[in-house]
Amino acid sequence: MAPPPVVRADRTVELAEEAAAKANRRKALTLCLIPGAVIGLVIGLVLAIVGLPLFGLAALLLATGAGAGWLWQTAPVTVLKALGTSPSDAADRPRLHNLVDGLCATMGLPAPTIAVVESDVPNALAVGRDPKSATLVVTSGLDRALTLVELEGVLAHELVHIKRNDTVLSAVAVVVALPWAVVRGTTVGVETVHSLIGRGREFSADRRASLIVRYPSGIGSALGTMAASTGAASTWPPAPGRTAALTRWLWVDPMAGSTAGESEEGNLDDTRVRAAALALD
Repeated sequence: MAPPPVVRADRTVELAEEAAAKANRRKALTLCLIPGAVIGLVIGLVLAIVGLPLFGLAALLLATGAGAGWLWQTAPVTVLKALGTSPSDAADRPRLHNLVDGLCATMGLPAPTIAVVESDVPNALAVGRDPKSATLVVTSGLDRALTLVELEGVLAHELVHIKRNDTVLSAVAVVVALPWAVVRGTTVGVETVHSLIGRGREFSADRRASLIVRYPSGIGSALGTMAASTGAASTWPPAPGRTAALTRWLWVDPMAGSTAGESEEGNLDDTRVRAAALALD
């Protein structure tokens, strides 16, 4: 007997999620090769010019491999340090930790490390090499600003990123874009990160999370609450420095701290656009 349509649909979604996770991991690995390859190419060309082509080739391969390994291991830590995160205590935020534990059980994920950034702006992001090493970062204002249903939606959204391996791609993209941002400016670097991690990924995570939570309307409601507070987010990003600024499109509300009247028409990662789209579902 053929399986019920719902079972088939669920399996199709799971296969799509697995494919997305593999694709994100491959893309992150490819990005990791770039810095070392550039350095190795320069060294290799110099050695080839002085008559040591074999040493040049060896230098290229060694620099590429060493650079990729270093970037893969350190990119998530670099982002967390730039944001000034601190470990979250379950005793201080029991609602947050309980929701994460329940959602992880539903999604078949290991519980991530939870860290906090001091900011009244409600927001969250996730980074990590894989689901086992992922860190879920929330602002101190997130728990205070959202209802239980809204908070569940935001946390599910970030856990979708963890399950899809968006987290390693995000961290690597920030570090890879950092030198480019130094040369061309932070604004160009921010948009480079957005392009590398994929436009529309926040909207996609919203849609997937809505299939996981008990009350799908909570996600759209949370986005609406965040969008309403955007104008007051004058202290965003939550930490100084260029690296922290480059994390803009990693946050569930990338419009936090945006200038008044900033137009993101047609951008499916815009908090307001996503809230409106979810309201139509």
